[in-house]
Amino acid sequence: GIERRVFRMLDMHDNVVSESEAGPGNFGVVVAWFQLQRVLCNFLQGASVADNNSEDGASILQLGCELESLEEKENEVLLTFRNGRQCTAQVIVGADGYFSRVRAALFEEDASPSYAGSCIWRMFLRGNYDSIELGESNVWAGDGKILAVQKMGYGDDSRLYVSGQAAWPEDQLHVLDGRRYIGTEGRGNTAGSTRNEDRMERFLETFEGFPSKVLDFARKYHDAASILEHPIYFRPVGRAWGKGRVTLVGDAAHMIPPNMAMGTPLAFEDSVSLAHSLHRHGLNSKALREYETERQPRVNKIAYKSIKDSGLYYKEKDDDANPFKFDDNDMFAFIMSFKQDPVPTSAAADKVNDE
Repeated sequence: GIERRVFRMLDMHDNVVSESEAGPGNFGVVVAWFQLQRVLCNFLQGASVADNNSEDGASILQLGCELESLEEKENEVLLTFRNGRQCTAQVIVGADGYFSRVRAALFEEDASPSYAGSCIWRMFLRGNYDSIELGESNVWAGDGKILAVQKMGYGDDSRLYVSGQAAWPEDQLHVLDGRRYIGTEGRGNTAGSTRNEDRMERFLETFEGFPSKVLDFARKYHDAASILEHPIYFRPVGRAWGKGRVTLVGDAAHMIPPNMAMGTPLAFEDSVSLAHSLHRHGLNSKALREYETERQPRVNKIAYKSIKDSGLYYKEKDDDANPFKFDDNDMFAFIMSFKQDPVPTSAAADKVNDE
């Protein structure tokens, strides 16, 4: 990852509003999502990977398996996948994101999230963008829109990460590409599939009036980029995270808009908390309920603010709700002061308890 040294806030006309430099203990590390996935996979020591057509049921990572249903039995859960495979487990952890199939199977009435009123574009561009240095982040804000850039990588692997978020009418969701990740389509009638050129044109039209150097760079280098474009959804605060021998983590549990950049951090916090609970109680429903009870107060507080500010800024263009202003010192301290003990080295699976 890249250590963030400078965070710069600008208005849409390229005037610097604020600039802060990282001090001791006050820095962030910016990691591309695909790089983070690679790092996490490498931690699965000795892991093998099987795709949808493989007969290797023993592989740790099974790709292309989409959950169809789950059925809880006395001391285990039976999972059935759309490719016909079945397996059982003592506990199930749904970490399958926005449109979680685990959540849909567990809470049929709570399967669909709510539209937050905005759309986001994300892209990695290869090219020499010399307006910022490595370790600097520029964020332009105005008219209820956010445009951000961050230089990533070194040498031949140098890329510019560009993201933009703005309001989008709900009756025009069908126009958007709807892809949340490369190769993964959204669900239902809000998903589409469009060309890179179409997505770039919508991005450029939406951010017309923002610094031309960023827009021109994106226009020039986007042919080599996969542009992700999708609506932003959320799940109202207070929904259940699990029942029986099934629980949820990350977006599957508490989907919030990305304007506070807390989606991935909260998912990691969830995972650490869940690991501690499993270590204390073993693979049973008691461990899952304890984890949910411990995590929900913190997550709900952050989610409530994120959902509220997202609506105020992107839909109502209330500049006081700009998520990058960090004006709420109490909330900032609440987020940054959080600490967790390291996960015990002994695996929770070694302490199986069928209570």
